[in-house]
Amino acid sequence: MAEITKLKRLAELSEKALRDTVLAPLLARMGYKGVTVYHGPQERGKDIVCYREDELGEREYQAVVAKAVDLSGSVSSADGLPDVLHQVEQCFNVPYEELFGVTRVSMHRVWVVTSKKIISGAQESIFEKLRKTNLDKVTHFISGERLLELIDQYYPAFWDVALEPVDIVREQKGRLLHFCRQLLVGFGGNERGIDETLNQVVHGYSVPPVVVPATRELTSLSPYKVEVDTISEPFSHGFGVYACGSVRNAFFKTRESLYNAMRDLEEVIWHYEDVMKKTDPKEFVREFNKSLGKDHPFDRATWGSAGDAVSWIGYLEQGIDELEDLKARLKEANKLEWATALVDSVSKLEPDITSFLEHLEKENIPLYWRIEGENSATPSVRLFLNEPPKDKQTTFKTNHTKAVSERSRWGGSQKRRATARDVMEAVQMELWYHFNKLVPPKDGRTWPPGTLSR
Repeated sequence: MAEITKLKRLAELSEKALRDTVLAPLLARMGYKGVTVYHGPQERGKDIVCYREDELGEREYQAVVAKAVDLSGSVSSADGLPDVLHQVEQCFNVPYEELFGVTRVSMHRVWVVTSKKIISGAQESIFEKLRKTNLDKVTHFISGERLLELIDQYYPAFWDVALEPVDIVREQKGRLLHFCRQLLVGFGGNERGIDETLNQVVHGYSVPPVVVPATRELTSLSPYKVEVDTISEPFSHGFGVYACGSVRNAFFKTRESLYNAMRDLEEVIWHYEDVMKKTDPKEFVREFNKSLGKDHPFDRATWGSAGDAVSWIGYLEQGIDELEDLKARLKEANKLEWATALVDSVSKLEPDITSFLEHLEKENIPLYWRIEGENSATPSVRLFLNEPPKDKQTTFKTNHTKAVSERSRWGGSQKRRATARDVMEAVQMELWYHFNKLVPPKDGRTWPPGTLSR
C-alpha cells in the first residue's frame, strides 16, 4: 500500500476509531501492558493508559492524548494549544484511580498523537508552556507521518489483516477465552461446565443458547466492567402497562439513565474543581466558559444560585476588561504605581471603619475622604467624620446607611448590617472616577461623575 494511501486512511479515521483500532493494539504490540482505552467523563485528559516495567520491575505509566485533527499552535483554535495543553496537564495532575488493582496512579509520561498533521509552531508553543514545570521532558508529540512509521514497524496487520502474526492471533484467542471464563464464573458456573461449554464454542458447530431469568438483566457492559442487575420477583414478569410499557423494562432503563446521569454529574464536579483551582480571575472566567458554563445547571441558568453565578461571571468578565484598560492608561501616563498605592491605602482604614460602624446609631450618615500626598510616590486616603476644610487637596463624600438591602437567594430582598467592605467599595468607586478623569478613555467613553472635588 502506498504511503499517501496510508496517510489518507489514517486521516479518515474518527477519534474513536483511532483509539480503538489503531493506538490500543499498536501500544500492545510495542510492548506496553495493561493498555486501556479510558476515553469518557472520567478520563481527565487520558484517552489511553498503559505501562511498561523498567529494569527494576517498577511500572512506568503512560497516558495517550488522541486527536483526529490537525494540531495548531493557535490560541483561539478549539483543536489548538489551549485544548491540548489542558489535557496534557490533566494527565499529569490528576491521578488515574483503580488502575490494574492500584488505588491511585500518576503518569510518568504523555504522548500526544494525531492521525493528521502537527502545524508548524504548535509543538513549540505547548513545550514553551510546559517548560515552566519541566513537563516538556516527558511529553512527546506524534504526527500522522510518524504514526504511519510506527504502524509499519509494529502493527502492519492494520493495513492487511493477513499480516497478523500467528502468535498475536493466539494471544487474542487466549484473552477472549479468559474473559468468557471470568464471565461464566461470575454467573456461578462450575469449572467442569465452563470447560465443556468453552470447548463447544471453540471446536463445535453450534453455540450454546443463553437463557436469562426474568429477574436479571445485563445493565452495564463496557471495557471497564460488566454489571448484572436484579429486580424483585413480583415485578420481573412482562406485564404491559399504559404509563411505561413494562415496569420491568422501565426499572432497568431508569437505573441505566440514573447511572449515566451520575456520571455526567461527576464530570460537572470535575469541571467545577478545575474552575475553583484558578486564582487568576482571567483564567477563572476562561475555564468557566470553556467547561462548567456549558454544563447543567449553568448552560441555561436565569435564576437561583446558578443564575447568580452566571451573572457574576458576566460582571467579572466585564470588570476584568475595564480594569486592564484602566491600568494600561495609568501605566502609559506613569501613574500605575501611584494609583496602586492609593487604592491599597484604603484597606488600611478597615479597622477605623469597622469601629465606626459598630457605634453607628443614625440610619444614614455621610463620610468624608481626602487624598493626601497626591503628588508623592506614596499617596493615601484619609477618613473624616465631618467635612474637612477646603484646601488644594482632593476630597470626596460617600453616603452610607446602617442597614444594606440585598437580594435573597429565594427571591425578594433582605436587610443586613453594613460592613467595612461596603464602605471601602464606595471609596474605591470614587477613586475609579478620579483615575478615569486623570487618564480619560481613548474611545471617548464617559461615566456619571463622582463627588471628587478640589
